[in-house]
Amino acid sequence: MAKDFTHTDYYSASLTRLADLKHLRTNKDSIIFSTYCAGVSIECMFRAYIAKYTREFDEKHNLEKLFEKSLLSNELDENEKKKIINAVKKANKIWNNDLRYVSEKRMKRKIAHENIKTEFKDVNKYLEKFKSEIFDSTEFIIKTGVSKWT
Repeated sequence: MAKDFTHTDYYSASLTRLADLKHLRTNKDSIIFSTYCAGVSIECMFRAYIAKYTREFDEKHNLEKLFEKSLLSNELDENEKKKIINAVKKANKIWNNDLRYVSEKRMKRKIAHENIKTEFKDVNKYLEKFKSEIFDSTEFIIKTGVSKWT
């Protein structure tokens, strides 16, 4: 099915998921789905570039690998590359495609376990930082993708 999507389908989907994310962010109880939506928005933007330049379809959901395959970095200067690579790494650390199966309780347990030795002893405080990182990264990546789209 996904092989039939065009680069403009993915591009449009990326912008639609970003709009969904902006709505979801207004509800503090939608942390999991809004985080999932953020990653899907990024994935769609990278898939738009992949479909535009290489026509390959990879069923994997690793944002760093999709960024590499997207060839978007070819459109960026060195400073832009550094910034987007940093944003992609942050997003990839937080997001994964399995979030669609995760309950809030499990997500908090996973976050607490991963950050047991950090300054964040309160999972809810970490979630606020977590949301900010994924949402800021998403907005930056999509904005960059849009600015280079021709």
